[in-house]
This record gives sequence, structure tokens and C-alpha cells, in this order.
Amino acid sequence: MKKESGAVKILCYLGICVLLLFIVLPPLFRVLFPEEEVDTPNEEVVQTIMNLTCTREEDFVDYRLNTTISTNYVDNKISNSTFTYQIEIVNSSLQPEGILIEEYEDLKRVNNIDYEENGNIYTLKIDYNSFDYTREPLLENHSKVIVDQMVIYSDNDFECETTKVQ
Repeated sequence: MKKESGAVKILCYLGICVLLLFIVLPPLFRVLFPEEEVDTPNEEVVQTIMNLTCTREEDFVDYRLNTTISTNYVDNKISNSTFTYQIEIVNSSLQPEGILIEEYEDLKRVNNIDYEENGNIYTLKIDYNSFDYTREPLLENHSKVIVDQMVIYSDNDFECETTKVQ
């Protein structure tokens, strides 16, 4: 065997030392000089709340039925609705209690819908977040998308307007 020269041995030892430095120094620097964490203020999540209000006035022989549906959408997802039916008697001795509003009577039978009767005003309140309304056939026309819901109401002779609440 041939003897290696002293210069080659020194270069080998020097190469080994450099490789060891590449292995040892990064973890050592991470411990000695930790990365500074930047404090970012907690950003509040701002939800967009839109309100769709639709009204319809129907004239019958002895009375007028005013229907108002107010629906709130949070981040374009349906949140809650309030249906208000108001009966106005026109030139008759007919009592509001004697008038049957089919949609109201059908919807008040649905679980998770609150209803209230106050004289000639009938109110339904629906919180869509409290139950899976998509499985309820009577609520199938209530869309998760505000634009689609507006079209459905407009097709049923409602006049609609939207307002941004927040």
C-alpha cells in the first residue's frame, strides 16, 4: 500500500470537520437564537348578515291578507325567518279567527317552528340552525341562497328587498 501524503490527510480531516459543523450548528443556532414570534392581534371574524324582506297583499271578498316574510342570512347561509300574516277585515262582520290561512296552519304543525297568534296577526318563527329543515317537505322552497329564495318569492307574487344588516 501506498502511504497517503500529509496534505491529503489534513484535507480529509478538514472535510469531516466541515460536515460535522453543518450537522451540529443548525440545531445549536435554533436553540441559542429562537425565531421571534410576531404577535398578531386577534382579528374578529366579521359575519355578513343580509336580510331578505318580502311582502304580498292579497285581496279577498271580505278581507285582505298581508303576508310579510323576513329572512336573515349569515354569510350567505339561511339562519332564521319570521312569517307574519295580518288579516284586515273589509266591509264585513267576519271575524279574523274565522279565516283559515292554509300555509300558516300547515307550517305551525312542523316541529321546531314557533308560532304566535295575536288577534288578527299570526306569526311563525323558524330557526334553521336548530334542525335539518331540508328534510321537511313544507320548507323545501326555503333556499340556502338568498338570490334563489328571492326568485322563489317573486314567482309567488311577493315584492322583495334586501338589506345588509352587518
